[in-house]
Amino acid sequence: MKLTRLRVEQFRQFRAPLEIRDFAPGINLFAGPNEAGKSTLAAALRAAFFERHRSSSVEYLRPWGDSAAAPTVEVDFELGGQSCRLVKTFLARKRCTLQIGNELLDGAQAEDRLAELLGFQHAGRGESRAEHWGIPGLLWIEQGGAHSLREAVGHAADHLRAALDASLGEVAASGGDGVLAEVRALRAELLTEAGGRPRGAYKEALERQERLAAELETLDAAIEQYRQRVDALAVLRREQAADEAQRPWETFRTRQREAAASLEAVQVLERERVNTLRQQAEAEQRATLWRSQVEADAREKQALADRAGAEEAARARWASAQAAVAPWQAGVDAANGELQRVRADLARARGRDARARLEREAAAAQTQAEVLARRLKEAEQADEDVRTLRQRAAVLAVPADLLAALRQGARELAELDIRRSAAATRVRYALLSGQQLRLGAETLHGDGERELLEATALELPGVGRVDIQPGGSDLAELRARIDRLHARQSERLRTLGLASPEAVEARVLEHAGLLNELTGAQARLQALAESGIEALRGECAAQHARADELANALHALPPAAEDGAGPPVEEAEAAEQAALRALAGAQESLQQARLAEADARARLEAASREHATARQAYEAPARARALAGARAGLTDALAQGAELARRAEALHARIAEAHPDILRQDVERYRASADQQEQQYRARRDDILRLEAALQAEGAQGQDERRAELARDLAQARRRADELGRRASALDLLHGLLDEQRQRLTRRLRAPLQARMEHYLRLLFPQASVDIGEDLAPASLLRPASGDVQGGSVDELSFGAREQMGVIGRLAYADLLAEAGRPTLILLDDALVHSDDERLARMKRVLFDAATRHQILLFTCHPEDWRDLGVTARDLQALRAG
Repeated sequence: MKLTRLRVEQFRQFRAPLEIRDFAPGINLFAGPNEAGKSTLAAALRAAFFERHRSSSVEYLRPWGDSAAAPTVEVDFELGGQSCRLVKTFLARKRCTLQIGNELLDGAQAEDRLAELLGFQHAGRGESRAEHWGIPGLLWIEQGGAHSLREAVGHAADHLRAALDASLGEVAASGGDGVLAEVRALRAELLTEAGGRPRGAYKEALERQERLAAELETLDAAIEQYRQRVDALAVLRREQAADEAQRPWETFRTRQREAAASLEAVQVLERERVNTLRQQAEAEQRATLWRSQVEADAREKQALADRAGAEEAARARWASAQAAVAPWQAGVDAANGELQRVRADLARARGRDARARLEREAAAAQTQAEVLARRLKEAEQADEDVRTLRQRAAVLAVPADLLAALRQGARELAELDIRRSAAATRVRYALLSGQQLRLGAETLHGDGERELLEATALELPGVGRVDIQPGGSDLAELRARIDRLHARQSERLRTLGLASPEAVEARVLEHAGLLNELTGAQARLQALAESGIEALRGECAAQHARADELANALHALPPAAEDGAGPPVEEAEAAEQAALRALAGAQESLQQARLAEADARARLEAASREHATARQAYEAPARARALAGARAGLTDALAQGAELARRAEALHARIAEAHPDILRQDVERYRASADQQEQQYRARRDDILRLEAALQAEGAQGQDERRAELARDLAQARRRADELGRRASALDLLHGLLDEQRQRLTRRLRAPLQARMEHYLRLLFPQASVDIGEDLAPASLLRPASGDVQGGSVDELSFGAREQMGVIGRLAYADLLAEAGRPTLILLDDALVHSDDERLARMKRVLFDAATRHQILLFTCHPEDWRDLGVTARDLQALRAG
């Protein structure tokens, strides 16, 4: 397979068409920086071949932001010696055509034929994925995917095996696969394919053996448990008889009551001590209250002196605040006078500006009124044109159904004329010079051809006459149909008052021209009077009224000379603002001075009231008597508190000597012991009843007979499992031997592929060899090192080495496919970017050698690395610009 032309349009970043021609049969090198479109071209090839044209899962092909785009890819290529062309359009105008030589296919048929020829399959639903790409997916390396060889080989494995020519037929003819399949089927009945684990009847036999063994074990455990329960019942009965005789819980209840009485006596002392402590606290609270009253006398005396000093200080601050008000009042009066003068200047300046503005508005209104008047006149003329054209178009209008009938009749007449001409008898003649024939009423000379639609006589001078009767019964019917159609066409033309279909078409053209003129006139009318002529008339009248109103207002103003001279408005407004700020500042200062004076006066009044109130309260007669009572109460409360403290201490000593915490522990210990003994006695009685009932039930189940039956069934199950196990082992052994033999044959099948791979491998790693795995992918690499041969898995190589092995493997597969007559095309999208200079030089030798057998498309963003490849790089940016 060789590409000859590629064209993409509206495809991702290629909004404009891009066409590439003149592909070389060997290496084709395309260069460009990142995002120049290299991967997009590779994606276009994949979409053209792999994606269904009707798929709705290919929105990613559309240029960004262009919802109406129809991504299109055209590919010209040679396949099997034939020229082919594939054209596929996605999304907006879904279409697919495939031309192979002279054969033309379209739609799904074309896509299926292409998949069959190239060795891939389409996705059942949604977007095509790597597992569908088959051979092209193996040979077309995506950017960054050269190292992933095993997965691509897996997707193309069936096609590769089909290319291993006659060896497959030889193995199939030997009958070995049939025997292996039969043994595998028999083995699969007893063992799993993956791990050789039991399955089917073998698994059921083992499970039955295990189940019976488990049941037997459970039954033995139940028998042993029955015996243990009999022994346990005897022990419980002996313990229950002993407790019944001794009744130990009653002794513990007596000791609990004795300990509780001692604890109650201690708790009485504790309550007395708590009451004493409460009385002591009350005496201390009374002492604190009397003490606070004595201390309050000293504080009130000091507070009276403080209030006298505060009254004198407030009086001094009020006098100072009064003195500060007068200067600020004078400043406010001066600022008010300056503001009145400035505002008079501003009023005169604004009057002058109002006259000038009114003069400008009056002139503009008059100009606008004149413009609207001209527009109104033009709109009225356009409206008249619209009415005239509409009337003329209505006269020339041809009904749509009548026009369609005339055109259909013309098409039918043309078709009938063709059929009549085809059915007519043709007479071709070539007469010698000077000779003539007579055909009907016409004399024929020279050479020519005539169509005969009816019986005609051909006279041969000196010979006789030939009557020619045109054959076929259809001719008369055709003539009749033609006459009927001509009659209907004439009737339609009479309806329109026209002589011929050409006149009808001329009228239709004239009507269309008038409609175009009408559209233009309507557009002019709409542009002149967007809201209608009446609205335009109203607007024109309103504008004239506005102009008159402004002119009258201007005449009403006093003459300009009376305004006098003065500063302009801006200066007057600035002066007004300055005067306002000065006045505001003076007023604010005056207000602050007045507030300060009022505050000082209020503070003085408050200080005077507080001083008088405090002096009156301190000098009251009842206060002296209350102070004497507080001192006596303090003395009594201190004495009573001391006595209560001594009594509480004595009670505390007696309580500590009785150890109330130990007494509480004794009460709890004896109570718990009595409860435990009594509960144990009752629980043991319940256990004896349950054991007796259970033993009676189990003794009636016949467990010994059941055990004998289970032992017999278990012996049978073991014999069955052993028999199936021996059969499974034999089949497993036979399957292994047959599979080993098949592996030896399979290694012979891999020999052609290994030979092609080692051909390229030695150009990269001299004297190296590769081992091909069961999946037809490189498994391990062997290389000589220091007189020895070292090997390892290909998957363990470095990323760059795996990338090189991936390219080599694909070239080997391509050679194998080409030898089998299958189409090949190599596509490398920025491959080998992780190779050092030495390895890259060797890989160039590999690619150059492969290019003698395959067409290779190589995309790169580093053209300088490929200068010695022997081909000229084609710049994608230059191709797009061209």
